[in-house]
Amino acid sequence: MSEKYWQNKWVNRTRESVNNFTHRSYALIKDKNFKTLLEVGCGSGQDSRYFYRQGFKITALDFSRSGIAQSKARQSDIDYQQQDIRQAKFKSNSFDVIYAHLSLHYFDDRTTTQIFNKLHRWLKPGGYIFIKCKSTDDSLYGQGKKVGSDMYDKGHVRHFFSKEYMAAKLKQFKIIKIRKTSSTYHLYKSSFIEAVAIKQA
Repeated sequence: MSEKYWQNKWVNRTRESVNNFTHRSYALIKDKNFKTLLEVGCGSGQDSRYFYRQGFKITALDFSRSGIAQSKARQSDIDYQQQDIRQAKFKSNSFDVIYAHLSLHYFDDRTTTQIFNKLHRWLKPGGYIFIKCKSTDDSLYGQGKKVGSDMYDKGHVRHFFSKEYMAAKLKQFKIIKIRKTSSTYHLYKSSFIEAVAIKQA
């Protein structure tokens, strides 16, 4: 990852709204007795704050110093941590819910597998994981320098997911749904793969 890009990403960036993926995720867990939620890649924290308002105890990670600074300024009683997911450590079975919105599509295959294995370990049995990543159908796919399978560097590296690739990474989980979606992000249309899965008891 480009450290300079991420550390400064949220400086003077327009405040973002809670996205539809957040609302769809919450709809699937609102009637369950879940208490703890880990957000991987919280950015400036709008999704973490939404889940906090629904009553969750939130732990939120981001690599970006500027993102964490903004997040803490807006909701100081969430446990925001500036960490690289590749080095992050939590005890097994720590969280009822793990939520990763556009934060896991930046790594090579080996690292991606290691991260998904971590997330499985951290999630409690019966807990839900929600993941959204850039799709191979996205308009940016193929642009920039190819640096790996379905990976391109155009200012920073993106690893584009297919439904099949997402399913392979979630093989330890019970998959509830994997689907293609699209929406407008920052003035251009983007394509995504969304997944919902459960850690089996």
